[in-house]
Amino acid sequence: MLYPLELPRPRRPINRDYGGKTGLIQTPQRDDRRGPGKIMRIMLPYLKDYAAESSVHGIRYLAEPKMKNFERIIWLLILVTTTIGAIVVYVDLNALYQSVRIQTTIKNTMLPIFRVPFPSIALCPRNRMNWRVLENGAAEHFLGANASEVQKDVFIRFFTVAADPHLARLAELSNFFQNETLTANLHLLDGVDLAKVYEYIQFRCQDIMHACRWRGNPVNCCEVFELQFTESGLCYVFNTAISPASRQREKEDKFYPLRTPQYGEGSGLDVFLRLNRSLIRPGKRGVNVMIKQPQQWSDVVRHVPHEAHTRISIVPRLTVTDERTRAVGPVARRCIFPDEIHDPYYKNLPGFKYWVGNCRTKCHQEHVVDLCKCSPHIFFPVTDKDNFTICKASDYKCLYDHRLTFSIERHPDEKDFVDNLYKESMICDCFTSCTQLIFDRVFTTTTLDNNDTNTEAGTMRVDIFFQSGWFIQYQTTMRFTFVELLASFGGVIGLFLGASLLSAFELAYYLSIGLYLYLQGERKKEKLKNKSIITIPFGQRKITPTKNVN
Repeated sequence: MLYPLELPRPRRPINRDYGGKTGLIQTPQRDDRRGPGKIMRIMLPYLKDYAAESSVHGIRYLAEPKMKNFERIIWLLILVTTTIGAIVVYVDLNALYQSVRIQTTIKNTMLPIFRVPFPSIALCPRNRMNWRVLENGAAEHFLGANASEVQKDVFIRFFTVAADPHLARLAELSNFFQNETLTANLHLLDGVDLAKVYEYIQFRCQDIMHACRWRGNPVNCCEVFELQFTESGLCYVFNTAISPASRQREKEDKFYPLRTPQYGEGSGLDVFLRLNRSLIRPGKRGVNVMIKQPQQWSDVVRHVPHEAHTRISIVPRLTVTDERTRAVGPVARRCIFPDEIHDPYYKNLPGFKYWVGNCRTKCHQEHVVDLCKCSPHIFFPVTDKDNFTICKASDYKCLYDHRLTFSIERHPDEKDFVDNLYKESMICDCFTSCTQLIFDRVFTTTTLDNNDTNTEAGTMRVDIFFQSGWFIQYQTTMRFTFVELLASFGGVIGLFLGASLLSAFELAYYLSIGLYLYLQGERKKEKLKNKSIITIPFGQRKITPTKNVN
């Protein structure tokens, strides 16, 4: 008897469909789906894992299995809102960090005046030439006994016109250069050292200084004043640190430059000037007063009249810049440190301490050298490091031709605010020193007492003193450093998201190394699934051996 199971059956193929049935060796079907669906299927478990483990508050609620969908939406809206708030606040902080990084505040409202040196005072008399010396022997002294009459005439007439030299007042030479004959013969003086001529025909200290007092005590005027060239020509300068002798004294004497703890009239420098009327030329009366730093070459002058008592009260203004501001450039802090000599904005006279006044003098000198190819040493210092020549007498025609340029100094930003009437001018963009001392001054002039005047002489009195015993010190600091910006940002992130710097590293790890390792693991799993599987039927049971990949 034959049983159904013993009847012959058609043989099944090894590895292909036959009548809708699979063969003995089964190869799993590949999932050929591509696109966003598969990416989400792979990434969703990873994102859920990050949300569950994240240290940022609120994210874990998005993957919490106990949460309902509307609760997850609420927490998602909260996270989006707080993230936007953190971004807005950070953008505002960053804008503040980039734009207002420097601020100046008051450091001390009662700093004693003896903390700063007394200013350097330069007296430049408009009657500074001894006409008798000029007209009697000066020409022969410099041109020699064999000099021609033409040379002597040019010599006397040039220095007569240029008796009161000033870089900004070269128009006073018009009477000389409008004479074509004199201008053509000026080259006859090219072999003469003009600076030595000015020193030779200058009034001596004892000729114009009558009496001097320093801090109320009488002093020898000719010992405390030094003859020095400035942009206003030769001047008698008090409390200077420019000459080699004064610089040496500054190194050896800790009390020099001079200081004073007193204030008010008579507590500073009090000078009587007296000049015989026979030596005074018409239109050349009064004295130009210059107030500057002891280490400064020159500054602007203020004319004070004869037969008058001029009181000049001074108020120091000291600004100190914090070292942390070096994190930004000179353009941002608007000052430059003395040791930043390699910065393109650094401009200073060789061998001088950096002050904004010295930078301006250097700028003036550069304009003169650029236009006339020489530097007049009656206006600017001469050093061994100079790479230009000293102006000869004939070169002063070039200085005169550019007199309008040398009489006007402008700032580069001035064109945005002031209508410039003069196209020719000196453009000087000088930063202040990061430790800058400026003297604000107030001039008051009254008539002299009868006891102070002398009918046979032109007399004047100049009293220069500190207005108060204290002054205000300012300090420039960084409003926001990078560390402070980072701390502020950390506070913002902590306030809005409850996160920290470790949270940022954690996120970076999950998006880089962690994601890479996760994708590598998923790729290995995919390979395992793609391996062939052999299935052999045995009645109602199946034995499915699996090939070991390893």
